[in-house]
Amino acid sequence: MNSTVKIDIEKCIGCGLCCKDCPHHVLELQNGKATMLAEKCLECGHCVAICPKDVFTMSGYDMNEVKTYDKNIFGIDEDILLNTIQFRRSVRHYKDRQVEKEVIHKIIEAGRFTPTGSNKQRIRYIVAQKSIPIFENEALKTFRKLKRLLEIVSKFVKLPYDISRHELKPGFFFHGAPTVLFIISDDDVDASLASMSMELMAEAMGLGTLYVGFFAVAAKLSKRIRKELGLAKKEKVVTCLAMGYPDVKYMRTAPRKKAGIEWR
Repeated sequence: MNSTVKIDIEKCIGCGLCCKDCPHHVLELQNGKATMLAEKCLECGHCVAICPKDVFTMSGYDMNEVKTYDKNIFGIDEDILLNTIQFRRSVRHYKDRQVEKEVIHKIIEAGRFTPTGSNKQRIRYIVAQKSIPIFENEALKTFRKLKRLLEIVSKFVKLPYDISRHELKPGFFFHGAPTVLFIISDDDVDASLASMSMELMAEAMGLGTLYVGFFAVAAKLSKRIRKELGLAKKEKVVTCLAMGYPDVKYMRTAPRKKAGIEWR
């Protein structure tokens, strides 16, 4: 059997926790020991995480990344987390200071460890710094063409968003951010969840961020941008996250409409 998951039978105590927690039910107890029933599992790592005796390893993964739970450093204060979410703002003013590579790596780590549907892990990241003007210019070309088309269409159809009032010039997309992250995937939900995790990490590290939805539209329409990013046929720029050290200081949270909730 050539499974990703390896089991140290000598250390296994047969508690059955891994079998009970396995999402795809490819583990069971045989002769009092955990045993794999299939050559290919989901590779979710639940067995690694739950085992009290640390008997599981996964080939193709760096097992040195696995951390043992410590309530003193793994817990999140719910009020602080909610305050952080409430206080965050979309930042459009940045200091003339580049975001350090080690900071960007840590932000991407937050995306990498975000759960994905069926554990597909089909998300990749492109970090733009020196190349930002190239992507901005190509996106501007695309939007200028789109603007002319929408001006004609708007005479006959009410459009959901009016871009006629926008001045399409450098800075329209990224607002001078020193770093832009392109989150690329074939799955909108997975990439969006990873983006939210990265945004929270960026906030925790003192950065300001902005979701640039207009660039995702431009990337969808522009063959040149797709080529520059090396997008595969089914891939797309799901989210575009501009970031940098903020050159603006907010003093309080902003109000939001009440949540629409149904209890059933």
